[in-house]
Amino acid sequence: ILIFVLWALVILSLLSIAVSYNSAADIKLARYESDSIKSLYLAKAGIAKMSAELNKDRNNYTSLNEGWNREKEFRFGGGKAVYSAFDESARINLNSHDLKREQLIRLGIDDDISRRLLDYKIGKGDKGFEFMEELFLIDGVAADIYLRIKDHVTIYRGADPRININTADENVLRIALGDDLIINRIIGFRQGDDAKDGTGDDGVFTEDNLSAVLKDFGAAPEAVLNYQALFSVKSDFFRILAEASFSEDKNQARRITAVTDRYGKIYYWKDE
Repeated sequence: ILIFVLWALVILSLLSIAVSYNSAADIKLARYESDSIKSLYLAKAGIAKMSAELNKDRNNYTSLNEGWNREKEFRFGGGKAVYSAFDESARINLNSHDLKREQLIRLGIDDDISRRLLDYKIGKGDKGFEFMEELFLIDGVAADIYLRIKDHVTIYRGADPRININTADENVLRIALGDDLIINRIIGFRQGDDAKDGTGDDGVFTEDNLSAVLKDFGAAPEAVLNYQALFSVKSDFFRILAEASFSEDKNQARRITAVTDRYGKIYYWKDE
């Protein structure tokens, strides 16, 4: 009887250990799921906060030395969210009604594929490209081309051909213009004496000074008219990134990418 009781105690102990182990795993999984859901909503709050901040901006220009161009963070209930915005008008618009083959070639797409891309876009009519991965439907567009161009192009701001002269980087300016002399002068004017973007001495293009500054760069009157059709100075579309977590483990963070207009309308949303 004693031996039987001892064996029973051993078996019960093993069962207790197994149950405890499974319970601990279940509790850990439940905590992970709970933190993941809370992180998702915290990231959504980051998107909403940046959208509200963009809506408050009443300047008649959009430039890199404004508050929207700085990464921000907030904490809530033990979690942390980090969020930032990027000007969608600083990209080449593939749905532009004035997209040129020369621009696609400078973007890094060869002549034949550029022609097929324009033909595909024309075939879509007013809809244009509806999602970025639609590029893969064009014969010749493989992953290497997509990865090369995806950070320089957009499809989310209607058919507006203009890029923001205050925010477009040197690569996008080169794709749009192909004129290094004017590009260098634009960058120099924007960066100011310290040769850095996003600082207090930045030069800002506005509707009032755009043509005058371009003339000072040596642009001919007809070129100034072309530049005015190519460039804007204010943006209404932004790409907002938000990341939130209730853990120090980066693998548990939730990330959201959204393209919205200044008034909060969402054109693209991806959470991961």
